Amino acid sequence: MNTRDASASPWPPCAEKAAVTTRPVTLVQLVPPGPGGVRDFASLLQERWLESGRHSALLALNPAEAATQPWQHQPGPWAVLLHYSGYGYQARGVPWALLQWLRRLRKDKGDELRLVSYFHESFASGPPWGSAFWLSGLQSRIGRHVAQASDAVCTNTQAHAAWLASGPGLPGAEPLYVQPVFAAVDEPLHPPGSWAERKPTAVVLGAASTRARVLQACADKAALLHSHGIESLVEVGPGPSAVPAGGAGLPLHFQGRLEKLELHALLRTCRAGLIDYPASLLAKSSVFAALAAHGVPVLNTRPFDENADGLQVNHHYLGLPAAPGSAARWLSDPVEWHAVAQAAAHWYAPHGSRQQAAQLLALLQPRSTVEAGLSGNPPPLLSAIPQEET
Repeated sequence: MNTRDASASPWPPCAEKAAVTTRPVTLVQLVPPGPGGVRDFASLLQERWLESGRHSALLALNPAEAATQPWQHQPGPWAVLLHYSGYGYQARGVPWALLQWLRRLRKDKGDELRLVSYFHESFASGPPWGSAFWLSGLQSRIGRHVAQASDAVCTNTQAHAAWLASGPGLPGAEPLYVQPVFAAVDEPLHPPGSWAERKPTAVVLGAASTRARVLQACADKAALLHSHGIESLVEVGPGPSAVPAGGAGLPLHFQGRLEKLELHALLRTCRAGLIDYPASLLAKSSVFAALAAHGVPVLNTRPFDENADGLQVNHHYLGLPAAPGSAARWLSDPVEWHAVAQAAAHWYAPHGSRQQAAQLLALLQPRSTVEAGLSGNPPPLLSAIPQEET
């Protein structure tokens, strides 16, 4: 079994293969219905494209009604970025209707369509008494078929990329493009605040379920956090507070959903950010991305599994619970906190929203067009892994 070299990734050959025509391209992003991190990610992409003069549509896709989407009836060519999350399109994570529509679309539009699928998730897993255990195989199969129906495939972790690459029949000779998520709350306009500006507060961000995991874990670690200078928590996110019935172990101030600039101001003044996330999947956490982009030291309450995607525990973030003796070494010295935040910020910098917006725009260029808004020579910043050849 042969694999292509993953040490360097030539940019996808869209521009080289394009025929000479100046027809305008209909640029569309498709997201699952409803609010959430995937839509926030797509919304910031749309903003970035508009900043560069490229108009696009951002549409919620209900697979059962996909055929009625009006963009399909506009003249081609079409450039479509599908944001894939199985549970976003079907309650059990098995969106057969989406796959069937994509196949029809692929057949109807032919070379006029450039379909790029961005996999935000892979498939679920869980104990035998949960539906995810029984449906994970089907979820995986549908995801791979969606990838097969695409012209190019992107994802956010090496773990997801390895799963996609292990399936046969992926798009042509193009590699899988892998890039950690950017901060959907946007990057800060100003440098991170100094240590003197930061209050003895840790921020808890995200959806209600994300915050609930962190706050539950904090209840057992409150004494450790307090002994290292964290005196209170600030909870930020949509819906009601996710604090458990027994409290979070430290005084908590719930601020609800903040506007972008309000959140940026808050992150300048927090001493730390708390997450509860598998270390091996941190590259797909929009909360981790936001904290890294804003120079906030990250404390992860989830037990460590493995380093991945260029991130290392106790270098780019701090692991809690820590090994005996390591907590005091890492948490007692503000210089070390600052070093951790700086390392995460440096890790984040090459794949911020502006860089990825340019990369994805180039990747979306239909083969049948050379059009000013989609052409150019962007830097090859997306990394790639080889696909297995059968």
